[in-house]
Amino acid sequence: MQTEGKGMREVMKKGIIFDLDGTLWDSSQGVADSWQDSLEKHFDIEKVITAGMIQGVMGKSMYEISDILFSEFEMKKRRELLSYCCEQENEYIRTHGGILMDGLEEVLEQLKASGYHLSIVSNCQEGYIEAFLEYHKLGGYFDDFECFGRTGREKGRNIRLVVERSQLDQAVYIGDVQGDYYAAQEAGVPFIHAKNGYGTIREEVPYITGLSQIPKVVEDVFAKGKEANGSQMEKIASFTIDHIKLEPGIYVSRKDEVGHEVITTFDLRMTSPNDEPVMNTAEVHTIEHLAATYLRNEPVYGDKVIYFGPMGCRTGFYLLLAGDYESRDIVKLITDLFEFIRDFEGEVPGASPRDCGNYLDMNLGMAKYLAGRYLQNTLYGINTKHLVYPEPNTSR
Repeated sequence: MQTEGKGMREVMKKGIIFDLDGTLWDSSQGVADSWQDSLEKHFDIEKVITAGMIQGVMGKSMYEISDILFSEFEMKKRRELLSYCCEQENEYIRTHGGILMDGLEEVLEQLKASGYHLSIVSNCQEGYIEAFLEYHKLGGYFDDFECFGRTGREKGRNIRLVVERSQLDQAVYIGDVQGDYYAAQEAGVPFIHAKNGYGTIREEVPYITGLSQIPKVVEDVFAKGKEANGSQMEKIASFTIDHIKLEPGIYVSRKDEVGHEVITTFDLRMTSPNDEPVMNTAEVHTIEHLAATYLRNEPVYGDKVIYFGPMGCRTGFYLLLAGDYESRDIVKLITDLFEFIRDFEGEVPGASPRDCGNYLDMNLGMAKYLAGRYLQNTLYGINTKHLVYPEPNTSR
């Protein structure tokens, strides 16, 4: 909170954080051309890369993009291709630029004159945002930027990072795809959908159809946020846990009474939130199929399993059991489960068009790797620190 002088009213520092691709510009054709050129000339790989393919992965982390576009290659090769293509992409963007959304500079000038702190957070590689700002000479409008390539962290954490280091009292994130909405939710800031971009949003959120609408929509969002500040809905229990301190483990998330029965919800946290890269959907989906199959057939707990499924943040899974349990009670069950996944060979159960609504989105190799990692780093020799949640976060 800033003041305008002794005895004067307080002024809130307000920030607008932008996604880049599909929100401020469209570089998909240039990126596609540079990637295809890199594959052909440097790797002698004939593979068609189109602007549509690039648009389809915009908003995902760099590792996810390589897993999708280079899925036919081994992991090491995917990363090699990704690294070189990104280097060449930065050079291409620095000399060719992209297509700016209509009225971009005029809107940035208006927002800056209104006193907003402007920044960019993208899942791109390091150097990409810099190339955008350099070619189009827009650096003077932005106070900060952050990206996956620089921090190795997902977009939600980077949004939070910008909010904290810029000391923003109010902030909003403007993006164009579903992942941008999830990132804003993770960062704890309101979201505005840029409908003129690449994607759609399932939830009902404020939106713009052109950049000229940003000042009015942002003003409305901030006004509503200020009104609601004193009457916010109570956070659910898991949102009070300090996820910055949370490490992989087995935790009791909650217990609910249904009739005369207690339902225990477990948090099976496999990656360190906001620190390590999250799991991709393909391996999450594979683990879900294998775990559901194993748990339903487990002789002791099989008839007590109510649900097993992934967290929306893709850092772990939830397991619901009928009964009043503590974390230590199920250490053997979870260890046996992930040894089953680690050692599994053959066709993934239910991975067919008849049995599954997205059967192609599977990655058994990565599922086995992540299961082995969870066993080695967490489950084998697990201690109390990784069986009990850290103290709740009571800060705002």
